[in-house]
Amino acid sequence: MVYVDDVMLTGTSISYIDSIKLLLDDKFKIKDFGSLKYIVGLELARPHKCIILNQRKYDLDIFNDTRLLAAKLCYTPLGMDYHKLHDPNLIPYHYPSEYKRLVGKLLYLRTTRPDMCFAFQFIS
Repeated sequence: MVYVDDVMLTGTSISYIDSIKLLLDDKFKIKDFGSLKYIVGLELARPHKCIILNQRKYDLDIFNDTRLLAAKLCYTPLGMDYHKLHDPNLIPYHYPSEYKRLVGKLLYLRTTRPDMCFAFQFIS
């Protein structure tokens, strides 16, 4: 996987991966940071022959930016009365650029939170 200037190599053969790294280093002078732990906002953990992706730091950054670190847990991300978001009597949010930025962050968060996809897509 290549993202701008970050490269992630995966495979079943360590010797083949090492040969690719040597080839890339010969052409581009790369830095090898060892086993992957974090890439493009995704944190990777490898317990017992599996890979777990999370965005814990990204989650905390969103809560911190929105000053919602003390918010209460909600098991249903978008309540059953979500139609109230369309109330014509509600006053529009005064800072649309902040709202758009937050929605963009939440849409990226869908990568590791498929349970929240509907809610994030609904508010977008």
